[in-house]
Amino acid sequence: MNKKDFAALRKQFKLDSVYLKLEQLYMVYINRDSHKTVHAELTSPDMRDEAEKEIYLDNFKKLLTGSLNSKLFELSFDRDEQENKGQALCLELLNSDGEAFADSCDKLIEAMTESFAYDSDVMISFLKCKYNKPAGKKGRDGQEVPLDVFDETTYGFSFIMCSVNKAEAAKRNIYYDYSNKRLEISSSLNRTIGFPSPIDGFMFPAFSDNYADVNKVVYYTSKANLRNEALLSDVLCCGFEPTAKEEQEKFEEIIREVNGEKIKPQIIRDIYSVINERLEAQEETGSPVRLGVHELRDIFSECGLQNLDKLEETFNRKAEEGFEFRAASIVPSGAKSIKITAGAADISIAPEELGTVRQVIDSRGRKCLQIELGEDAVIGGFTLETEDI
Repeated sequence: MNKKDFAALRKQFKLDSVYLKLEQLYMVYINRDSHKTVHAELTSPDMRDEAEKEIYLDNFKKLLTGSLNSKLFELSFDRDEQENKGQALCLELLNSDGEAFADSCDKLIEAMTESFAYDSDVMISFLKCKYNKPAGKKGRDGQEVPLDVFDETTYGFSFIMCSVNKAEAAKRNIYYDYSNKRLEISSSLNRTIGFPSPIDGFMFPAFSDNYADVNKVVYYTSKANLRNEALLSDVLCCGFEPTAKEEQEKFEEIIREVNGEKIKPQIIRDIYSVINERLEAQEETGSPVRLGVHELRDIFSECGLQNLDKLEETFNRKAEEGFEFRAASIVPSGAKSIKITAGAADISIAPEELGTVRQVIDSRGRKCLQIELGEDAVIGGFTLETEDI
């Protein structure tokens, strides 16, 4: 799935969506210490009032939000075994309804509690949906296509989502009970469910080129570059892809080893500029841009990096032979800014402005960071006075 796929699906998580139908909702409260089910509830989301339904929609929408390969990961099921138990459980969930859906959820929850990795009570919620994706913005007659109408103008998918939310002790407080018309004190036994802020979760199957890919699952984590490895390896049985941070670190190690520890800022600017051009060229298609050793050689050569004769050996040692970097992962912070750490201060600057930065020695032998400015600098609302040096 690419950014456009996620954005299109996110837009449907609203009360008046004609493309998304919420079919089943199953929620289970798990005690942190015993790992036992305290409460379970199976319902149809349409049976909830609008305010409550909107909370659930916002919660599951979060599972589709965040940077790719940092908070959102599209992962393949392990193919080492003849039948992947994680994939089998997900398929069972996808193909069951009613009480059978709840039973299938319980099987997956049992696997999750065996590898419990949370520091509080949690609410594990499962949502089954049907997504009617239009082939274009509108149907043939210019009108939105009803959910149950499937023809060549639409693509129909069923999918499941699972969210894990913290449950924490409610703060003791005084509140007014309108039904009994009196003041009450809240009980310390009550728990507040962290809707709509899931810790992590997943969606199955992934969507690609307008078809459901049952060999892949989309995993979400609320903490960038920090995944629940127990859930992924022991429950879903997925293969691991490096995070965006891990790819950035590998990429920087390769540049350091090939070029040396010191580098001109113009070279860094040019490298990220060329990568961004490739990303922009592929933006319309939505296809991910991947960079292997040969693509990096071309980019480094174009940007003036030296000692490329040892690039291949360094690449195979740092990133393994045949590895391909995801271009979107190695451009820092989505190419919006690069952090310069200079001891006395940390400065963020747009990659294209790196050519204005130099590290120099002044007349008294002091090391200085020099930034060419197009206009006066402002600190705390005050315009700095210009001095001659």
